[in-house]
Amino acid sequence: MRKSLAEYPDQPIFNMKAVEQKTGISAATLRAWERRYSLVEPQRTASGYRLYSARDVALLTWVHDRMADGLTVSRAVAMLERMRANGDPIVIEESDGGGRPRTSEAPNPPIALVKPLFNALVAMDSARADAVLEQAFALYTTPTVYIEVVTPALVAIGDAWHNGTLFIASEHFATNYLRGRLLALLRSFPQQDNMPSVFVGCAPNEQHEMGALIFAVLLRQQGYNVIYLGQDVPIDDAIETAIHERPAMLCLSAGNPATALLLRSVQARLSIGTPPTPLFGYGGRAFDLDPELRASIAGHYLGVDPRQSLALVHSLLSESRDPHNGRE
Repeated sequence: MRKSLAEYPDQPIFNMKAVEQKTGISAATLRAWERRYSLVEPQRTASGYRLYSARDVALLTWVHDRMADGLTVSRAVAMLERMRANGDPIVIEESDGGGRPRTSEAPNPPIALVKPLFNALVAMDSARADAVLEQAFALYTTPTVYIEVVTPALVAIGDAWHNGTLFIASEHFATNYLRGRLLALLRSFPQQDNMPSVFVGCAPNEQHEMGALIFAVLLRQQGYNVIYLGQDVPIDDAIETAIHERPAMLCLSAGNPATALLLRSVQARLSIGTPPTPLFGYGGRAFDLDPELRASIAGHYLGVDPRQSLALVHSLLSESRDPHNGRE
């Protein structure tokens, strides 16, 4: 059930212990958030104890859910402030039990959800797939869900199709279902004006976009202004657009060696523009499997795990924004 924050009562009735139980946020964390971000302003009893309203609890739940999606608390608060400034409604997702399930320790590893997701997608059962993913997001962060649940399920579906045990219609359904969820998630996070822009897409002739799309979503969740270019991006167009729009970084994915070799000139051509020119990052299965291929491409190999890719992009762009390094 979806409910606007304004619909919640603002009478102070819950003590801190009750808020801990309802939100899964510890008292120490809650007090730290109050001091640093002024996230909520509880009333005080005559004895000095904090009292929180249902609206306070709902707001804290919203922030906690954004963190479960992979944001840091500072990013979640910035997102909240931007929504308020724009007059956007703050919507709380409630389950029948009164909110997203909270747990401090997941009972099973993420791999336990791969088979249920695989079965739901093969059966072309979007409702069942929704339920599996909702369970995953309740237990794990967004990077973990997409890297350790969604990606293995997709690989298993691809293998089943190649082995002739799965119809192509089922493979297309699975890909389009997950692509739709990723695009919706990408759009759900607002742009951050003070953060670098990153272009993400697939190399020419590359139709397998899920890795690039997952990476784009994770970057957006970290606050980067991501422009997602999609499949089969012509090299000339990508370079000319990057030189004109001046993102901090252009990232392209390639799944096979022939496609990967088309990226050899990208970094050199980007460097022709007026400084500071965009950095070039590349990744994909072709590079993951062949170190020699990586050595032949100028730029920054993003690695196998998107979580490591995020750390590398953050390091590169933090360095590029340093006024002492000559780029700004």
